[in-house]
Amino acid sequence: MSEDKVIRVQVVDDHALVRDGLRGLLECSPDIRVVAESSTGEEAYTHYFKQRPDVLLLDVAMPGEGGIAALRRILRRDAKARIVMLTMFDDELIALKAMQAGACGFLSKGMESTALCEAVRRVAGGETYIEAGVAQRMALHRTGHGLDLLSGRELEVFRMLAEGTNVQEIANLLHLSPKTVGTHRTRIMDKLGCDNVAKLARIAIRQGIINA
Repeated sequence: MSEDKVIRVQVVDDHALVRDGLRGLLECSPDIRVVAESSTGEEAYTHYFKQRPDVLLLDVAMPGEGGIAALRRILRRDAKARIVMLTMFDDELIALKAMQAGACGFLSKGMESTALCEAVRRVAGGETYIEAGVAQRMALHRTGHGLDLLSGRELEVFRMLAEGTNVQEIANLLHLSPKTVGTHRTRIMDKLGCDNVAKLARIAIRQGIINA
């Protein structure tokens, strides 16, 4: 295949094993080549403007500058950037936040390998791509209770808190300090008008984010 028809992809994730796995899946297709790997939002920005990939696969949750913040910063400089967000959760609220911020696609890390390559091809071709199950829930979802006020990172913390995950566990999962998670928790409580986690859980249940 000629070089000009190969889709050039940048992969951003703070876990080397995840990056290796994504590279392996993508490069099984002769029309896709990984040209850059980054482990933070800051690296994503620098490497993007050095390599100018056709598609950027960007993890939502990373230490330091999160994925959605990096997405916004890249788009401020290059409004035509084609960015697909990746997350460990197939959460329609995070997907909504990402698409509102300018993402061209949204995939969970539990996706089928065929979906990954299909997403890259479609986004490179000027389309958007949202994982099917997430897209269905987005179509049914109506934001309420101030959830639209939460940032992408706050939505992740909100869901974990509502599921009963404690601050230390959230910190470990998102590679943040407990103090930072505590700050997110306080802001979430303020935005949603809640004074305890039980009320957060009731909002999450009513909105269909978690099961009762």
